[in-house]
Amino acid sequence: MTAAIVVTDDLARTSAVDLPAMTVAGDAMVGAAERFADDFSAGAFDHDQSGTFATEHLDQLRSSRFLVSPVPTEFGGGGVRSVRDILVASSRLARGDVATTIGVNMHFAVLLNVIRGWRTAIARGDDRRASAASASLQRIVEDDIVFASAVSEPAPQDLTRPRTTAVRTADGWVIEGRKVFTTMAAAATIVNTAVTYHAADGTERYGFAFVPTSAPGVEFPDDWDAIGMRASASGSMSLHGVVVGVDAVRDGFAVGSYTPALFDRFLASGAFHASASLGIAESSHFAMVDALTRRPEAVLDDPHAMTGLADNVVDLTAMQASLDLAGRRIDQYRAAFPCGEATLAEAQAVTAAVQAAKAFICTGAQRVTDRALALSGGAGYMSKHPLAKAWRDARAGAFMHPFGANRAYDLVARTALGLEARREPGSVRSR
Repeated sequence: MTAAIVVTDDLARTSAVDLPAMTVAGDAMVGAAERFADDFSAGAFDHDQSGTFATEHLDQLRSSRFLVSPVPTEFGGGGVRSVRDILVASSRLARGDVATTIGVNMHFAVLLNVIRGWRTAIARGDDRRASAASASLQRIVEDDIVFASAVSEPAPQDLTRPRTTAVRTADGWVIEGRKVFTTMAAAATIVNTAVTYHAADGTERYGFAFVPTSAPGVEFPDDWDAIGMRASASGSMSLHGVVVGVDAVRDGFAVGSYTPALFDRFLASGAFHASASLGIAESSHFAMVDALTRRPEAVLDDPHAMTGLADNVVDLTAMQASLDLAGRRIDQYRAAFPCGEATLAEAQAVTAAVQAAKAFICTGAQRVTDRALALSGGAGYMSKHPLAKAWRDARAGAFMHPFGANRAYDLVARTALGLEARREPGSVRSR
């Protein structure tokens, strides 16, 4: 006969050890994310049920200046330089509202690339580009800009050559195309849109257009109706003759193949998707523990429950370690190559490492939510239970670009064999 067991909330919470921030600025950001997660949790569930985006949550993040946490302090931001710490903050926010978090993550991914461009220009001694990037960062803070990202396109997609085009005119650019999975775009102010354009010498280039969501010709059909991430507003975006200014299209790299610049540009995105999946898994585990600690004697006499609980702790420990390592590798890579001078092999290697972490964490989140749902009791199977929502949300990670699961596994395997990333279908077509 099992002795009576008394489990306190504090003791139960120690069953999963949180990743700490590594910097003072990062610690402040993580603390803010935890407070927002607590505040957003109930509203996030309501928005999931109605399939609507939580604009009030985004407004709170904007007004608190959370969205400019990575911007250097000289421009009025929070000065969080460590990508690793930003990922940890993202995982905390995702515990309460993962749908809003994946939109905020894409904002951070764009913002980090603007900051990366500023630092790279300084390291190269390129005063003109450094000045332009400085002005952009100042404007982002002063104008309270919220970015969304539009990279994915309807299948078949070539990640190295967008079908969306930018055509130069006398006064600027005209953008034409259609994007999918444009998370949070309708609620953002600027959509960073991947385009193909022709440079002055006639060569095709991969660029990024800063497209205002209010520009004539930008349409959001409100066609998002998925089994998970229902409140993320991840529908499509159409661009019909959208006119933007001459400085709105920023040069990226050559189209048609994977390059160090392409890997550098999308390096953090995969890690951000992983951080969201970790947050889902952690919140699911906490909910399961809360349920089990209400009947500890029965749990201790149930080998299946004990094994499932232990398996979740093991998975979460490994998932947290994977996110920690991925974030550190991104920080180390950027510090090692301040001018963006990495070779293709070096850039591919760190990208593959981040994608391996994403693959592991996203599949781990599915395992953790499976067990949490099974061990919480029959109530969790009902669609209006938070664990049912978490179970559905955890399935989204495999579809998030770049890279989706199929491309990620191919990249990881080819990198392990010392081979270059596979060329995309259609990447060799002529212009």
